[in-house]
Amino acid sequence: MSETKPHENPLIPNKKLRQLFVAMVEMRVLDERIAVLQREGKTPRRLDSTWGEEACRVSMAIDLAPGDLVSDAQVGVTMGLLTGAKVGALLQDVATLTSSAKRREAAVVVSSGMGRQLPWIANVGDRLRMAMGAALSFKTLKRANIVVAYVREGEVSNGTWRQLLGLASKLELPIIFVVLARGLGKKKKRNGARILCETARSCGVPGIPVDAGDAVALYRVAQESLGRMRGGDGPVLVECVAFPAKEKRRKAVVDPIVQMRGFLLGRKVCSAAWLDRAGDALTSEIAQAQVV
Repeated sequence: MSETKPHENPLIPNKKLRQLFVAMVEMRVLDERIAVLQREGKTPRRLDSTWGEEACRVSMAIDLAPGDLVSDAQVGVTMGLLTGAKVGALLQDVATLTSSAKRREAAVVVSSGMGRQLPWIANVGDRLRMAMGAALSFKTLKRANIVVAYVREGEVSNGTWRQLLGLASKLELPIIFVVLARGLGKKKKRNGARILCETARSCGVPGIPVDAGDAVALYRVAQESLGRMRGGDGPVLVECVAFPAKEKRRKAVVDPIVQMRGFLLGRKVCSAAWLDRAGDALTSEIAQAQVV
């Protein structure tokens, strides 16, 4: 007999929906803590914020299995929460990053994320080729592991995409390319997403545009893609499309945490009080962590 309650979506149980929300909130909490450390001068490195990318990052990576790898689009530590690192270790990484290791140096390694995250390389082409090499090793060794490679919109030229996607398709690599929205979600950005997805399809790679603020839709795409790849199918490109917010907020795009909160309340998955407490555990861990 199924454990899924009658009012639940059998594809995404309420427990998983709550797990997605907590992970998104915790990523936001850590991101905001890093911003405070930067303002206080406790880390000289300029770490890019992941604000607004929580749905794209969490939904695509939350169910990765042991041995799967992540290639990030930036130097950072928030993805470490999804790859099993302790918050104290992540904050220690932030504190010990120095200005001598500039953002544009050849390779940067965040120690607490190692084991699940590939080193960050400034050259995006080299970074993606390294991710594809890792995926090729999985396929060669007949391991049912995959690589999730995040890349920013506009960071890769169309010609380079054709080369990379063509090779990934030919080799049937177990890799998901997740394109993070860079812009404000205007119409021209959505058209750009469609063109990139068409480029992927012309190379034999499924190209799927998804609302960057819709954690549920992104999670469904991730599950389908992971299932295909673990069964032996090849690469997928997921284009995260940012839509403009109706009201002016900190950012001019829809806040995925606000959108997910509304979804959970609308489906009566949990109470507003529970949602308000979603980040409390990590906030306490951060308060107790010693940053030197």
